Amino acid sequence: MAGLRGIVGIEAAIVLIAFVLVASALAFVAINMGMFSAQKSKEVMAKAYDTATRALEVAGDPLAHVQNPGDKNAYVDGVVIPIKLVAGAAPVDLNKTVVTLILTNSTKSLMVSNALVNISGYSYTVTNVTDVIVNQLSKVGNATWVYAINNTAGSKTLLEPGEVALLVIKTHLDSYGWIQVEIKPPVGAPLVVRYSIPPTLTSDWIDLILGQ
Repeated sequence: MAGLRGIVGIEAAIVLIAFVLVASALAFVAINMGMFSAQKSKEVMAKAYDTATRALEVAGDPLAHVQNPGDKNAYVDGVVIPIKLVAGAAPVDLNKTVVTLILTNSTKSLMVSNALVNISGYSYTVTNVTDVIVNQLSKVGNATWVYAINNTAGSKTLLEPGEVALLVIKTHLDSYGWIQVEIKPPVGAPLVVRYSIPPTLTSDWIDLILGQ
């Protein structure tokens, strides 16, 4: 009888241990899922905060200016990115805005620079902005800001609501190359964009979103 009781006790202990192991596994899964959910919530909140604190956004499709269009030696000598304020954002001083460029052509040679952004193009109007862009690309320097819409204050450096500024970037990119631009205003999260050069360069101007 004592032996039988011993066997029953061992079986009970085994069952108890099995219950403990199952409970531990379930607890681990629950804790792990909770941590995963918390991490995802944190990422969503971070993205929402980044969007809420961002002062700048792209105001339309970026354009690439092509030299020797249709030729086998065609290349992009400049990229133009329209920039405006997000809704409700305070004016941004573009003279204090840091622009960082990463340029890579099809041979994967990397070129990185902190652009010294020229602001001499501020007084131009939308009627002659294309000529201004081409003119700016011929000058020394990595980039320049050109107002395209609603700027009436001449050479002022503030980007205000309702205005659109063009970031004109001097490049030498061939087909399949790409450009990454980080625009960091004095206050707020940076705006980071990346665009690829299309495989065919057959026009003077190419929309980098549509690829033509």
